[in-house]
Amino acid sequence: MPSASKSKGNRGERAVADRLSEIFNLNFERVPNSGAFVGGKNSERLARLSKSQQLLTEGDLIVPEELHHMNIECKTYKDFSWKSLLTTNKQLEDWISQAEDTQKLWFLTFKINYCDTCLVFSRTYVGELELPHSYLNYKRDYIVCNFEDFFKINSDKVLQMGKNWL
Repeated sequence: MPSASKSKGNRGERAVADRLSEIFNLNFERVPNSGAFVGGKNSERLARLSKSQQLLTEGDLIVPEELHHMNIECKTYKDFSWKSLLTTNKQLEDWISQAEDTQKLWFLTFKINYCDTCLVFSRTYVGELELPHSYLNYKRDYIVCNFEDFFKINSDKVLQMGKNWL
């Protein structure tokens, strides 16, 4: 039987997958036994996998083919140091490091108890993606915003980016 924190993480991944499925009208699924199968020290595995296999292993969610260029990492935690977003948040930086370990358009979602789901992505894509009304810059390199607000205004743009992705 999985630990309480693992079960909480699995529920968080399912919630993000379900919501993205509704927003994009495409099927997103949790990666079974998600973890660092092709990330970090196991990155050499990725080169040996076919495109279809890569879609099934990278990130925490299996994305639809139309979004082959996208990688999503999901975190679900009880606590988070919101005030350290103004300086350095070690926890967030560890999550970002894991999420950006890809050649794809990456997104990091994080859900903290009693808070809405947040989204983090590279500021590099600000020219192609629209920022919601409320967001913050973290370390000048990353955008942190509300997950729902971002994808409601950018789902078509994210789909379009996939058509031009190498």
